[in-house]
Amino acid sequence: PLNNVHCRQAIEYAANKVTMQTAWGGPIAGGQIGSTVMPPNIVGYKSFDYYNALSQSTGDLTDAKTQLQMCGQPNGFSTNLAYRSDRPTETAAVTALQASLAQAGIKVTLKGFPAGSYYTDFAGAPAYVHSHNLGLAAGGWGADWPDGFGFLDSLVAGNTIVATGNTNISEENNPVVNNLFTQSSKVTGAARTAIWSEIDQQVMKDAVILPMVYQKVLLFRPTNLTNVYVQAYYGMYNYAVMGVSS
Repeated sequence: PLNNVHCRQAIEYAANKVTMQTAWGGPIAGGQIGSTVMPPNIVGYKSFDYYNALSQSTGDLTDAKTQLQMCGQPNGFSTNLAYRSDRPTETAAVTALQASLAQAGIKVTLKGFPAGSYYTDFAGAPAYVHSHNLGLAAGGWGADWPDGFGFLDSLVAGNTIVATGNTNISEENNPVVNNLFTQSSKVTGAARTAIWSEIDQQVMKDAVILPMVYQKVLLFRPTNLTNVYVQAYYGMYNYAVMGVSS
């Protein structure tokens, strides 16, 4: 059923973002609830909320059931969800998602796999995904560099879909999205940056990614360190320039 956009949108509406956020560690240790593909620290980010993730963060069952009617599955449907079973936080998050989708009649069977081969053999192998009816696959993502291309290309550009080690696990191959990537290669500056939010919005309209949280990482340092700052490209301290006060 997830070949139908309305069935995917039903999942977007039905997901309880609060329970998933709690599984990740809550708003402080886990992160802010996500309503977009790109997080706020990425150049090109624009805030929007198509599926009431922020305004009805415990789930919008009314709109979810409307979408189920529109996709011809008024009583819900069944699907499988892949996740990395050796990651406790991810396990807790998908369990929370399973429970919230059940409220809308969407029955999710969890399929756990080892992290070491998750992208090579399972969620990242389209042939396996298709033959085992993996309608959903959990994952986490960080940009190689903090702009829209660095974050989005490997996730949603059609030409990145490969037989193994695939990171476009939703297999998004929308000509609109692909054309926007092509346009972005022909412009610079603000015009290029604006395209990243257009891609983000189209991907969310396609409902091929269900954002959970903009995950946070707690950074700790002793008070005697000097020249300490977070390098945006890596989301961590720049250790090369640190000093120690005497």
